[in-house]
Amino acid sequence: MTNNNHPSALEGSGVHPAPKNKSRRTFLISAGTGLLTIGIGGKVAWEYLRRNVSSISESASPQASTPDEPFIWFTIQADNRVIFHVPKIEIGQGIHTALAQIAADELEADWNSFIVQQASTNQGFEGAAFNTFGSFSVASTYKPLREAAAAVREMLRNEAAKRFKTSPENILLKQSLAVLKNDPTKKLSYGDLVAGKEGKWELVDNAPLKENVAFTYIGKSIPRVDFRDKVTGKAIYGLDARLPNMLYGAVVRPPRYGATLKKAQAGDTATMKGVVKVVIQEGFAGVVAERRSIARAAAAQIQCEWEGGMTIGQETIEKMVTVQANNSDAVPIQQKGSSKNELGEKIQQAEYRVPVAAHAHLEPQAALADVRPDGITIIASTQTPDIVAQMVARALNVAKDTIVVKPTYSGGGFGRRGAHDVGVEAAILSKAVGKPVHVGWTREEEMLYGYYRPPSHHILRGKLNDNGKIHAFEHEFVSGDVLLAMAPLAAGKIGEAVADAFGIDPGATTGALFEYDIPHHTVTSHRVKLPFLTASWRGLGLLPNVFARESFIDELAFQAQKDPITFRLEHLPETELGKRYKYALKEAADFSDWYNHRKQPIAGRAKGVAMCLHAQSVAVQIAEVSITDGKLKVHHVWAVADPGMVINPNGAMAQIQGAIMMGLSSLFHEKITFSSGLADAKNFNDYPLLTLPEAPNITVKILQSSEEPHGLGEVGIGPIAAAVGNAVFRLTGKRFRELPFPVTQMV
Repeated sequence: MTNNNHPSALEGSGVHPAPKNKSRRTFLISAGTGLLTIGIGGKVAWEYLRRNVSSISESASPQASTPDEPFIWFTIQADNRVIFHVPKIEIGQGIHTALAQIAADELEADWNSFIVQQASTNQGFEGAAFNTFGSFSVASTYKPLREAAAAVREMLRNEAAKRFKTSPENILLKQSLAVLKNDPTKKLSYGDLVAGKEGKWELVDNAPLKENVAFTYIGKSIPRVDFRDKVTGKAIYGLDARLPNMLYGAVVRPPRYGATLKKAQAGDTATMKGVVKVVIQEGFAGVVAERRSIARAAAAQIQCEWEGGMTIGQETIEKMVTVQANNSDAVPIQQKGSSKNELGEKIQQAEYRVPVAAHAHLEPQAALADVRPDGITIIASTQTPDIVAQMVARALNVAKDTIVVKPTYSGGGFGRRGAHDVGVEAAILSKAVGKPVHVGWTREEEMLYGYYRPPSHHILRGKLNDNGKIHAFEHEFVSGDVLLAMAPLAAGKIGEAVADAFGIDPGATTGALFEYDIPHHTVTSHRVKLPFLTASWRGLGLLPNVFARESFIDELAFQAQKDPITFRLEHLPETELGKRYKYALKEAADFSDWYNHRKQPIAGRAKGVAMCLHAQSVAVQIAEVSITDGKLKVHHVWAVADPGMVINPNGAMAQIQGAIMMGLSSLFHEKITFSSGLADAKNFNDYPLLTLPEAPNITVKILQSSEEPHGLGEVGIGPIAAAVGNAVFRLTGKRFRELPFPVTQMV
C-alpha cells in the first residue's frame, strides 16, 4: 500500500482515469455541512429549525449520495494496480487509511497494489464531498464508498464471466483476481480485465454489499498508508508545495482586528533587491519576491494607513461573553417540562468559563497559487477545498469552475483550515505577476491573525428531589460563532445574512444537549458577535459545554451524597442511547477499578469521571490525579469509546489519545487574551502547550455497538476537562470552574 500525495502527481493515470468534468449528480452530505442550502421560511419554521439543529447535528449519521460514475473513485491500471481517489483530506487523523480499508474491502482488491491518491476539485466530486471536519468523514462516506466499490466489483465480475463464457455466480473475486470457481487454474487479474475490455462498461444497479463477516480489511489495525512518505520526507504539505518558476509572497497585516487599509505607498520597497512587484489594491497590500525572506522584509516596509478596528481589551471581551439576565436573544435548544417554575428556591448554582484558544497546529497556513488566463490552480493544506475555490472566485471575480484546488497533507487542522484566507492572498499576488506565488504564514501571523476558539460563559442551576435525584436542571450559556463563522466564507454576504437570521450557532451548541432523564430541564444558547475572528476548534463547543455540564452533574452528585457513576446511571433513560451510555459507564468503572478505588483510595490520589456524546459516538473518561507542592499531576486516563463499527482499532485509539492530550493542553495552559486590539500571544513562548512530563498514561477501550461507523475524531476531547476537575474536587474539596486550571497553584 502506498500513498501518493505530491501535487504534481494528484491526477490518476491508467486505462480508465477519473473524469475531469464534474459528475452530473451533486455529491451531498445531509448533515453538518449545509445550513446555507436549507429552504425554509416563516417564524414557526425558523423556531423549529433553531430548536432542533443541535440535536440533528449530534444524532444524525450523515450520508452522501453516490456519484453516477463509480470510476470517479477508482482507476484500475493494466499492471493490476488500483488507484483510489479519496476526496477527504489527510490532516493527521488517518482518514486515508480508514477509507482505503473500506474501499479495498468492498472492491475485493489486493492491499499491496492499492494506491491512495488525494483527489482534486476537478476529479468529479463536488462541494461537501471534500469538506473534512466534524468527525463526519468515515460516517458520511462509508455507505456511498461501499456502493461505488461494489458497483465496480460487479462490473469486473460480469466482464470476467463474459471472458470465461459463464454466469457471474461462477466467478470468485479476491485480492484483485477473478477466478473461475469450478476451475481455479483459470483466473484473470483486474488489470487483465481492464486491458482486454472491448466496448463500454455496463453499470450494475444496486450491486450487493458484502456481509460484515466477510470483511478482510475493515476492523483490522492496518498500518497507515501515509507513514512511509512522512517518515522518509516525501510527504508534501502546504509549505512544501512547489511549481516551476514560482515566486514568494507576503502580505501586510493590520495593527488591530477589524482595521481596514485606507492607503498604502510602496516607497522604496519596489526597488529592493529581489522584489518582483509590490501589489497594492483596495484593502490589500503585499509583495512578490524571489525569496520568502525578501518578501517578508519588503512587506514590513510598505507605508500603510489604517482605520477602524477593535480597540477594546480583555475585560470588555469578558463582559461581552457573559450570560445576562432576561437576555432577549436567548434560544432554548432543549426543553422538557418547566424548569423555570420547578427550580424555585434552595437550588444549586454554578458558573463556568472557557477562554479563547488558538489552534496551535504544527504547520502554519500555506498555499501556492498559479493564476493563468486559462484557469487557476491552488495547491494548499486545507480542510475545505470547495470553500477555498469559492473564496478565490469571489476575490478574483472569476467563475468557481475555473479553479482547481489540489489539497496537500496538512500539519494539523483542528478546524482552522476550514477558513483559508492564505489561498486568496496567494491568488491575488499570482494574478499580479502572472507566475505561481507561494504564501506561507509565520507562526506570529498564525497566532495573531488566525481564527480562535470563541470564549464561553455558562450558568447552571439544579434542584434535587427528596430521593436525591435531579428534579429540575438549567444550562444557559453564551458563545461566539463557531460554524456560522464559515457562512460568509462559503457564500459571502448571503451567507452572513443567513447566519444572522439563524440566530444560534449549531457549532457552539455542540455537546450542550444532554441525555439524562430529568423531568424538568432547559438548555439555552446565546450568540454574541465578537470583534475578532472565531471559528471551529476541535470538537466545536464540545469541550466547553461538557466541561460545564459534567462538572455540575458532579456537584449535584456530591450534594446528593452519591457516587458520581452511580448518580449518572440513575439518571440515564432506558433508550438505545441510554443503554449505550450505561454499558460504557460500567465498562469504564471496571476498566479503571473505580469502585475498589472508592473503597480503598491510593493516598494522595483521586479519580473523576465525565462522559459525552458526539457524532453518535459515546465517550466516558476517568482521570486519576494528585497534587504535590501545589502542582497538579494527571497520572492516568481510562477512556471508553463506543463509535459503532470500528474500521481501524489502532487508528480509533490514536484519535481518542490525541483528543485527550489536546483537551489536557487546554486545561493546563491554553488561553488567549487581548489588549490594544490584538492578541497578546505571538508564539509558543506566550502560548505554552502540554509537555511530555505533564502527559498522563492513557488506556483506551473501544466498544462496538452497530454495523455502521460513527464519528470519532472529536468525541475524546469532550469529557477530559470535567473528569480532571471532578477528580481534583474529590481530592481537595476545591471546585475549579474556569479553564485553564491554576495547575501550579492548586492549593
